[in-house]
Amino acid sequence: MEVYVRIRGIDAPELHSKCHEVRQAGLEARHALEEMAAHSPRIRLTNISGDKYFGRILATVTLADGRDVAGNLLSDGFAREYGGGRKPRSPCAEEK
Repeated sequence: MEVYVRIRGIDAPELHSKCHEVRQAGLEARHALEEMAAHSPRIRLTNISGDKYFGRILATVTLADGRDVAGNLLSDGFAREYGGGRKPRSPCAEEK
């Protein structure tokens, strides 16, 4: 079964942004996540709930060695903390 997962506790840059810089940052965040997942024989999802978009869940994601994916993305600067609610708009030179 394939399911789309939104990682609980973080906000990563949008891959479909109109802003080139935001899209690039999103690609870098995705690459960092792919690297973490590629080196983990198992990925654990806990604290699972429905997301506001159909076909996606919200979950805490942990690698086989116990590392918290959200924590790693935060500490490496690929995402910012997010606890729900309205997200701040990110400035972009192309959107001005």
